[in-house]
Amino acid sequence: MGGNIKGEMKSEKEDRLTSDKLLYTTVGTCPGAFLMRENRLLSASLFSSEERITGGIYIARVKESVKNLDACFVEIQKDRVCFLPGKEMESPCILNRTGQSSFGTESGLKPGDLVLIQGLREAQKTKLPAVTTKISLSNPFFAISLGPGRTGYSAKLTKEKREEIRQILTGTPFFEADGSLKPLFTFAEEPAQQELLKKVPSAGLIARTECAHASPEELLTALEELLKEFRELLLAAFYRSAFTCLKPVLKPWQEALTTLVIPGEAAEIVTDAPALYQEIADSGLAAPPLTLRLYEDAEYPLEKLYGLNTKLSEALGTRIWLRSGAYLIIEPTEALTVIDVNSGKFEAQRDNAAFIRSVNLEAADEIARQIRLRNLSGMILVDFINMTDPGDQEELIQRMRENVRLDRVKTAVIDFTKLGLMEITRLKKSPPLAEQARAAGFLRRK
Repeated sequence: MGGNIKGEMKSEKEDRLTSDKLLYTTVGTCPGAFLMRENRLLSASLFSSEERITGGIYIARVKESVKNLDACFVEIQKDRVCFLPGKEMESPCILNRTGQSSFGTESGLKPGDLVLIQGLREAQKTKLPAVTTKISLSNPFFAISLGPGRTGYSAKLTKEKREEIRQILTGTPFFEADGSLKPLFTFAEEPAQQELLKKVPSAGLIARTECAHASPEELLTALEELLKEFRELLLAAFYRSAFTCLKPVLKPWQEALTTLVIPGEAAEIVTDAPALYQEIADSGLAAPPLTLRLYEDAEYPLEKLYGLNTKLSEALGTRIWLRSGAYLIIEPTEALTVIDVNSGKFEAQRDNAAFIRSVNLEAADEIARQIRLRNLSGMILVDFINMTDPGDQEELIQRMRENVRLDRVKTAVIDFTKLGLMEITRLKKSPPLAEQARAAGFLRRK
């Protein structure tokens, strides 16, 4: 009987280590979220105690406009200044006067204006937090935002599915015949609300990837609820004063769930914090097929079970070994990130075309994983082992493009430069993992 119990315990431990899980736990003294796949760290987020603004919606006061920078400085709280770039202030929703237009004209943003803004990026190094006037809200199926009144579709939707969704949307009272969203004021129920919403810029809609798995009824319900939430938020803005927060930022665990995990990627959420377990359970976000479990083995902590301390340290290092014996060197700089692929102990094989092709393909898989894990962004240059066959280069580009499609953050594989470096760009959504580790104290602790 004892042997059966041990076997069951071993089976449970193996299951914990092999299936996809999102872990909420503390590594040392640093709380965070860790997405695991086959006992490998796929993505991570360390939680900082600093007040965040990303995703929050505020009524800001324009403090200063700087035309030579094509930008404004705005306050979301008294003396809490954020940077509003020119490209992020198209068609602003100005609350204390009429006239919404692009920056630089007579009726553009001026000091003293009250403008609706949304947190875009946290403060990074010497840079102020960045904000945008392109207010947006989303649910699993749609995203709506102020700006050009166009309807877009996720690139991951097939052409046939896009057309099917377009037909569903244009058959509703919310859309024009050309497929664009009708002006927001047309959805208001009262004349006073209509007059206020006429001051609001146009809005556009994006159908997200999850639309492919929803019925027409589910899509229309989700769309109607999102439009109602967006309309009520904009109307509320006209009755609030400067520095009001209309929509608070997500809690760190909520943000991790929406940014780290691709829908359907994790099978289970596991945490060893009873209070957080209850909060997640009460939120309803851990809905089937995603399950939620409280880990209660005090003798074998969650951090130790998954070796998170070691895995996190490796994710912050510069050298990554590959199974072939080759290795990567990852060096972030102020301007870009450089990744070098080395043949390692197989230097004598550098003239073997088949070996080089194999190592480069393996490196492409690991590089895509490391980019996501480390949350690298901006320009990324990869120096693969030199290949002489143009067909091998093209295969490598296609392999990398397939890999980055799995990344929730928009990533583009451009091409090989004239110097033979693969150029990759990745949208900046949040600080890189190394910066999060410094803010959370993990690097100092190490």
